[in-house]
Amino acid sequence: MLMLLVIMSSCSKSETLKPCEVDKTGTIIVSNSSSNPYNVYVDGTFKIQLAGGMISQKITLTEGNGRLLYAEQVSGYLFYPTTKTTNFNVVRCTDYSWQIP
Repeated sequence: MLMLLVIMSSCSKSETLKPCEVDKTGTIIVSNSSSNPYNVYVDGTFKIQLAGGMISQKITLTEGNGRLLYAEQVSGYLFYPTTKTTNFNVVRCTDYSWQIP
């Protein structure tokens, strides 16, 4: 009887998972080293406009491969805006950083 109680009590404890494990998300922080503002897009979806010389708050992204980061200068250019594009993989509970331009 005691053996059964020990086995049952060990099975009833549940692990506490971090929200990023449950939601399958990672985060990215974007740094803008330019004096001009940039719009930041993930997989073609606008995420944030980042002022010159600023660092973004953490942007939460769902886990996945081949994610597309794209940044486009908003103002301060003569003819064409400066752009930057990169692909990366988001692994759950991992923090990333990206510097533009």
